[in-house]
Amino acid sequence: MAERGIVILGSGSLTRSICYSLAAVCAAECVVTVVSTTPSSSAEVCYVADVRAASSGTPVRFRALSADRYAAESISSILRQTRPRIVLNCASYQSPWEKTRSPSAWTALMNSAGFGLTLPLQAAVAIEAASAIAALDPPPLFLNACFPDAVNPLLKTLELPIFCGVGNVALLAASLRESLRPARGGRLQVLGHHWHLHTPDHAADEALAWLDGTPVREVGPLLRRQRAAARSELNAVTGHVTALLLADLVTGREVRTSLPGPLGLPGGYPVRIYGRSLALDLPADMSPAQAVALNSAWAERDGVSVEENGEVRFSAWASLAIRSELPDFPNAVHARDIPELCSRLLDLRGRLRRTRAASADHH
Repeated sequence: MAERGIVILGSGSLTRSICYSLAAVCAAECVVTVVSTTPSSSAEVCYVADVRAASSGTPVRFRALSADRYAAESISSILRQTRPRIVLNCASYQSPWEKTRSPSAWTALMNSAGFGLTLPLQAAVAIEAASAIAALDPPPLFLNACFPDAVNPLLKTLELPIFCGVGNVALLAASLRESLRPARGGRLQVLGHHWHLHTPDHAADEALAWLDGTPVREVGPLLRRQRAAARSELNAVTGHVTALLLADLVTGREVRTSLPGPLGLPGGYPVRIYGRSLALDLPADMSPAQAVALNSAWAERDGVSVEENGEVRFSAWASLAIRSELPDFPNAVHARDIPELCSRLLDLRGRLRRTRAASADHH
C-alpha cells in the first residue's frame, strides 16, 4: 500500500466538510481520492478542496473518481489503482436529516421507529467496502462514518475489517472540549453513543466524560449548545474533527481521542491509536466490560442492537412502528441478511416518500 493516501467513498455534505478542512490542516504530502456515483459532485468537491489547499499552502491534493455503483467489485478496482493507507466510508442510502429537509410518510415512520431502523440502509455500502478491503494484502485502515455505533459491530460479526468510526462520540468530545476549555495537553475521555446526540430523558442516562482522570459533572448542560444546533450545521464540526484525525493517521502519529465503533465495538469510547494499532483508553474506574455494557444499553434506546452472534435485534417499538407498513418485518435478522432487508426498506421508502407526512397535511 502507498505510505500516504486516503480514499473517501461518497461526496455528500460530510465528505465536503472533511475535505475542505483537510485541505487546510494536512501538512503531509497526501492524495485524497473522492469516489462518487455522481461524477460532477466528486469533481466539485475536489476543485474546492484543491483551491483551499493551494490557498493554505498545504501539500495535500485531491482527485475525483467515479463508480457506477458502490459495489465490492467497483471499490476493489479503485483501491487497487489508488493503493491508499486509509479508506473512509461516507456513503449510505439514508441521510440523517431528511426528516427536516424533505418530510414525508417515510420520515414520519423513522421518527416513530427510531434511527436504528435505518441500520440496513446505513450498512449496505460499508459491507461492500469492507468486503473489497478484506481481499487486499495488506489492507488499508477502514473507517466508517455511517452510523458506526451499530454498523461497525455488524461488520465485526461478519468477520469484515473495521478500524473505527468517526463522528458521534467524537462530536460529543469536541463539544465538551469547547465547553471545558482544558489546558493544552489536557486529557479528555468520553464514553457515549449516537443516541446521545439528543438529550436523554433522564440525566442518569447521559454520556460520561473524564478530564485528566476526574469525572466531569453535569455533562448534559455542557452539550446544550451542540444539541440546539441544526444537524446539518454539525457536519462542519464532525468534518473538521475527522480531518484532524486523518491528518494524524496518514503520518502514523499517536492519537488519543474518542471514537465510535473502534474495532467493531458498539457505541463510542476513548481510544489510543499508534500506527496501525488501536486500543481502548478508558479511565481507571471503568473496565472494558462496563463500557461495552453501557453502550449496549444505550444502543437499545436507539432502536437496534447487534449481538456478538450476528443477530441484529430491532426494539419492540421499532418493529411495531414499521409493521404498519411491512406486517412481516422481523424482530431480528442475522447480519448476513441485512443487504436483503436494505432492498425491502428502499422499496418501502420509495413508496412512502411519495406520501406527504401526516403533519404536513394540517399546515
